Order: sequence, then structure tokens, then C-alpha cells
Amino acid sequence: MAGAPESTARAPFIFSVLLLLAAAGSGAAEELPAAFRVLPHLSSPHRGSLHVTWYTTGPEPGRLVLTGPDGTREFASEPEEKPELRYSGLEESERAQFPDMFENRVHRHRVRLDALAPDTVYRYAVGQGGDRYDNEFRTAPENPRRIRLCVFADSETDPEGRTTHRDWPAGPQAEGSTGRPEGTGRYLLTETDGFRRNLEIMAGRDPDLLLVAGDIVQGGGYQRAWDEFFFHLAGKFGDLMGRVPLLAAPGNWENFGARNGGYEPAAVAAGRRKFAAYFDGPENGHDPHRNFYHRIDYGPVTVITLDSSNALPDGTDNDSNIHIDASAYPGDDLVDAAPGARMWDWCLQQLADARAEGRVIFVQFHHIPYSGGAHSLPNSVPGSTGQAGLVMRAYTPWFQKHGVAAVFCGHNETFEWSAVGDVQFFDAGVGGDGLGAPIDGRDPRRANPWRRWTAFYDEPEMWEGRQLVRGGIHYGHLEVDVEKIDGRWRVTYTPVHAFPLTDPEGNVTGTERREAAARWSHFPGQPPSS
Repeated sequence: MAGAPESTARAPFIFSVLLLLAAAGSGAAEELPAAFRVLPHLSSPHRGSLHVTWYTTGPEPGRLVLTGPDGTREFASEPEEKPELRYSGLEESERAQFPDMFENRVHRHRVRLDALAPDTVYRYAVGQGGDRYDNEFRTAPENPRRIRLCVFADSETDPEGRTTHRDWPAGPQAEGSTGRPEGTGRYLLTETDGFRRNLEIMAGRDPDLLLVAGDIVQGGGYQRAWDEFFFHLAGKFGDLMGRVPLLAAPGNWENFGARNGGYEPAAVAAGRRKFAAYFDGPENGHDPHRNFYHRIDYGPVTVITLDSSNALPDGTDNDSNIHIDASAYPGDDLVDAAPGARMWDWCLQQLADARAEGRVIFVQFHHIPYSGGAHSLPNSVPGSTGQAGLVMRAYTPWFQKHGVAAVFCGHNETFEWSAVGDVQFFDAGVGGDGLGAPIDGRDPRRANPWRRWTAFYDEPEMWEGRQLVRGGIHYGHLEVDVEKIDGRWRVTYTPVHAFPLTDPEGNVTGTERREAAARWSHFPGQPPSS
């Protein structure tokens, strides 16, 4: 099984480790191998290259052995100290409350693997100190029968998620339902269990890529929130990133210091520096922005990641976050998402190039531009959160012109699909935090005339006493399949929930993969069909 350790008798190294990755929600004690702070994981799978990254406390180099059909290659890591990933003084003062905090030193190891053969399985082993980690990955095929993406947003991890049950708005009831029982205003799973089980379902579907469209952690400036995210994907809760690359877009939470300063300019900068230290991308022509927006080519698929965190002028209806003060920002890595800015020009060029190459184009950023949720009013309107994605609508005509298949976002956490012409927009913000509902039903100012589906409205709940049988909004993700049909690429979108199974008394007994009642397919450039 990928990610499982091998015995020393089979190993090219003398290292061995037992990874105790217990079943989600079991409550069992889980431990990371002592040498690793974050397990080896994959990123930036672009045109025959790939990065393997891991994090340690100490500065000792590690060694990676890559084995494929063309033989074995060995690499020594060059550890780079990352002071931006240290705990703050506040976090240090609370260390006694968090027994799984690390020593307050961090070193990043990153190995670039080049000249990888297409559609090929490679095994890799990383030796670090006295420990070893093994896994494998398959490179992108040149002309595949299918490429599968699993897309989510708003995981918003932090340690408190292990005990937090979020508000769960009661949706429409199916015919014959006995109705939402009393005492079920909080969701049946904790944030942590919901995210873990969601990831388990993704892992069981053999995805080629993972996409997370922002709000990854509950505070980008809060180091324990980042620890918690990697516990899920490259640590003691699971290691899906060890075999499937993840592409990340920043969200408003990545620009927020949480307990470490909120939206103070220094706290915003600290959060962005942490994001850039964890996620990477190919060159985009401006090094300070490199890890915030980029283009990845994976087989016939192009994923363009944008940073919708802020737009100028500050505080206007054009701004995507009125709480970020660009004039006081202490650094050069804050991106302007507005038309005519550097990212805009770069994006339009990448769209044109990808279209000329006949590629299937997807775009991801955080702030959903079409939604009936909480973040949907212009900043100047009473009741606005000051964090609407309306500025990103300016990109839509260019998405249409260049045949973008879909845009993946989060932010409102409504699990919502909208179609603007031939371009599909998804809020997949049900990764593992809140479970939102559109509120345009009680506030027509938030009307979304482009909406085609939401989990809240279109998946009515069916209750039999205290037992939920089907329906409702739950933690989940969007499964996206790209398949070649009669010489053309067809894209199919399937909303998936980690559905909680309950006994007649309403006690959770497990979870299972549940698809929405409808799925949609289209050939990019044409309207979708159910």
C-alpha cells in the first residue's frame, strides 16, 4: 500500500519506521516518525517535473532515492531554515495546552525531480535521520483516457477542530421526511473527523491531482493551524499528498493572523510568508508572487491558480478584502487581483497560450464571484462582509473567450454550482469547516441568477425519526473527470459528500461516499447537460 513502510531487508537504506496512521475518528494515539515534522509530499507537477518536499526540526540533510523503469537516482537534500514557520510567542506560551507542538525550529527540504517519463509509476524513499518514508506516484499521461481531480476549499484546520461541531442549517425536507429532529443544530461530525473522512473518500477514488481553492487553515499567521493541515495530508492523520500532488490557492484566512494579530499588516504578511513557504509553483515572471499564482500543465490539463485575496483600490467595491491595507503592507508579495494589474496581464497571456495549445483549462481562486451566500454583496452595501469576490467577475469574459471549462472557488461554503455562458463556477467550500447555506431566499439583494444547483436547496433531507437517510449539506468535495470521447475532451462534475451514517437513535456509526442526485458533463465551450 502506498505510504506504508518497508522492512529493512527490502530497503536501499538502513532506515526503518513504523507510521502509525490510525483510522479517521478512531481517537487512537498517532505519532509522526521522530525525524519528520511534515512527511515527504508532492507538489508542482509541471511538464515532466515534480517537487518532493518535507520538513524537519534539525538541519541534517536527507536523502531521496527515486526508482523507475530507467533505474535509480539518488538526491541529497539541502535543508533551508524557515524562520517564518516558527511558533509565535503567544503560541509558545500556550505550549502546555498543545502536546503535539514541535520543537520551535523548522527546516525545509525540497528536491526537484526532472525528466520524468509520462504515465509512469515511480517509487521514492526518503531517509532522514534514523527514519525512512516510502511512497510512489504516477506521472501525467500524455494522451490519457481519464484524468481525475478532487477539488475542495475551506478546510480551515486548527487544533480546536478536533472537538468543534459546526452549525448545521436545516435545509428543505424531502417528501415523506419526518423533519429535522430537535437537538441537531450542530453537525454530526467534528471538523477534524469531517475533513479526515472526506480525504479518505478522495484517496479511495485514485485522483491524479488535488486542488484546494483557499481557506486552507484557520489563520495563515497561526502556525498550529498549518501543523494541523499537514497532520491530515502529510502527517499522523494521513499522507495522501505523499502520492497525489496538491495545488493550492490562497484564501482570506491565509491572509489572517488569527490569534497572532488578525488583519494587522504584519500579521497578513506573516500568513502569506507561511503560505509561500509551504506551497510552490513554476515561474510566473515575478518572483515575489511566484507561489501565489501560477500555471500547472498536467497532461492535456492546465490549472491556472490565481490569488483573489486583495484588489485595489482598497476599500472600494472593487476590493476583495477591505480589511487588508495595501498601503501599510510590509513586503512586496501582496498581489493585486484587479484588472490591469500584474496578475491580470499574466493570466490573460496564460489563457491565450493554453487555448492555442488545445488544452483543457481550469482556473482556481478563493473568492467565488457568483453565489447567493454571505460574501455576495458589494462592499458599499449595508450588510456586506467586505470580502466579496465581485472583482473576479471581470475575468469571466476572458474565461469565456479562451474556453475555460470551470472555475473552482470556495469562500461561501454553500457547495454551489453556477454557469455563466459556457463557463462553470463552483463553490466547493465544504472541505472540513463550515457548512453554509445560500441566504438570498431571505435577502433578495444576494440573488444569484446564474445558479444551477446547491446542496442546500437541491438535496432535500430525508429523516426517519432521528436517523438521516439521505440528503442535506455535508463535508465533501467536487470530483472532476476529464475523459476523451470521440476525439474530444469531456468534463464531468460530481459533487460528493462524506455522508454520516447513523443508527435509529441518531448516533454516528460511520461515513460513506454519497454523490449528489445529479451530475453534469460538457465538452468545454458547450453548455453542460445533466
